[in-house]
Amino acid sequence: MRRGERPLLLLPRPLLLGFLVLFASQLLYHHAGRAQVAANYQALAKPLSAPLYRGLAMGSEQLLGYLLAIQLQLHDNQAGRHFRYSLIDYDVLIDWLELISAISPQSGYATLLASRIYSQTGDPERLRQLLAFIERRFDENPQLHWRRLAEASLLAKHKLHDLELALQMAEKISRQPESVQMPQWARDFRFLLLAELNEFESAIAIIQALLRSNAVADPDEKRFLMEKLSVFNKNCWITNKRQQTELYFCQVLQKYKAFSVLAR
Repeated sequence: MRRGERPLLLLPRPLLLGFLVLFASQLLYHHAGRAQVAANYQALAKPLSAPLYRGLAMGSEQLLGYLLAIQLQLHDNQAGRHFRYSLIDYDVLIDWLELISAISPQSGYATLLASRIYSQTGDPERLRQLLAFIERRFDENPQLHWRRLAEASLLAKHKLHDLELALQMAEKISRQPESVQMPQWARDFRFLLLAELNEFESAIAIIQALLRSNAVADPDEKRFLMEKLSVFNKNCWITNKRQQTELYFCQVLQKYKAFSVLAR
């Protein structure tokens, strides 16, 4: 304690009581403010049927889809306040995103909102709903939505910590025919995930197949693959050695236990 300071408990009791009352008042005000914000939130209404919106569009479906997406995006800003995404009913939100995609199927705005905006939710189940929506849109139009599925794979890996789901999405991207134009890194993303799953042999086989088939023409991409191949071969050797060592010690332990039983 520095000179000139004194313990908090040595302060006059009325002053301490005043501090406690002020602190309690701030807590109550903050709690009441959050409750009032939640009470003032206007819930997201369910959308009407897609044929009705198409009739209202009068041939301008893409424009209407864009306007509906903007309206949806602005829903969390009401009366000059930004409301938390936790207040949004994600079942209704997915209905709106499905509707926007149905009205303007050549627009990727709905999947963009799903991967960049509403994925900020901290609820894993809500995030899975969004990722499933993105995957459905990718299945319908891989060329339009491959980038969003790549982002979904990253979200599954980093936010859900679900490497199996991330790998499933990455493999969907890599299996697309050459007619679906995308950069090579998007197709290569799966072997990076395989490495994180310690599936080094599978990752090595994929890279070797790519290099043998001359599917990769870019020199930088080839160099990147060769570097990864070297790293994965090293990690695969280390993993196999570790497994062999663990197996050896397990066998020794079993023999020791058997010897101990016989010695009794």
